[in-house]
Amino acid sequence: MPSPAVRQLEQEWKSYTSFQKIELLNFCDFLFDEGHFERSILACFRFVFLYPDDEQIPLVYYRIARSYEESGLLDLAIEYFQQVQGEVGPASSEFVSAQHRIAYIRLMDADYDAVHEIASEAIDPYLIVFDGYASLSQREWEDARSAFLKAGKRFESPGYRRILRRLIRACEGASSVPKKKGSTAGFYGIFPGGGRVYQQDWKGAAGTLISVSGLGLQLVFRGSSPFSLWIPGIAVASLYAASVMGSTQEVEFSNEALLKRYARGINAKLGPENFVDFPEPGPLSAGS
Repeated sequence: MPSPAVRQLEQEWKSYTSFQKIELLNFCDFLFDEGHFERSILACFRFVFLYPDDEQIPLVYYRIARSYEESGLLDLAIEYFQQVQGEVGPASSEFVSAQHRIAYIRLMDADYDAVHEIASEAIDPYLIVFDGYASLSQREWEDARSAFLKAGKRFESPGYRRILRRLIRACEGASSVPKKKGSTAGFYGIFPGGGRVYQQDWKGAAGTLISVSGLGLQLVFRGSSPFSLWIPGIAVASLYAASVMGSTQEVEFSNEALLKRYARGINAKLGPENFVDFPEPGPLSAGS
C-alpha cells in the first residue's frame, strides 16, 4: 500500500495534469474564437495525442472539423465531422450537429446529389431545408417548394417560418419569370444581331453587327473581280442566316440562364446561411 507521501505526490500529479489539460482546452477555444484556425487545429491534435482516451475527444474532433471548415478545407472538415460521428451514438447531439454541418458543406460545395442522399427520408427540419436549397439551386422548383413546406411544419421558430414562406412564394414565382420566345428572337434576328439583343447577349450582338457591317463595306467598295462580289456576298448571307438561326436556337439556353440568375437571386436574399444557427457543442473547456 503506498505511503501517505506517495499518495500525496500522486494526488498532486493528477491535479497538475488536470490543470494542464484544462489549460490546453482553454487554449484551443481561444485560438478558434480569435480566428487562428490553423493553430487551433495543431492545439487540438496535441490534445488528442496527450489524452487519446479522454471523454472530450469527440468534441475536440468537432473543433478540428470546424477549424478545417473555416479554413476552406472542406474535404478534411467532412472527414473529421464523420470522425465525430464514429465516436458517439447516432442519437447524440454531437452526431446530429455533425450531420447538419456535413449537409451544409455539401450544399455550399454544390454537391447537390450528396445533400439529397443525406436528407433522404429525413425528419430533421435542418436537413429538409438544406435539401430544399439543393433542389432550388438545381431549378427543381416543385421539389424545393415541397421541402420548404415540409420544413415549415417542423420548425417552431417564427423567424424560420417567415423565411420559408418567402422561399415557397419564390419557388411558385419561378413559373412567372418572363421567358424569351423563339419566334420573337427569329423576328428580331432579321436585323443583324437583333436576336441577340433581344436575349441581352450584348457581346454576341456587337460581334454579329460588326462582322456583317465589315463584310457589307467590302461589298460596297468591291473591286472589279467576280470574286470580290461573290466571296463577301456569300459570307454576309451565311453570317446573316447563322445569326437568325442561332438566335432562335439559343432561346432555351437564354431562358435557362435567366432561371439560374433567378435562383441565385433567391439564394442571395434568403440563403441557407439563415439556417446554420442550429445547436452545436459549446466551448471545450466547459465540459472539462
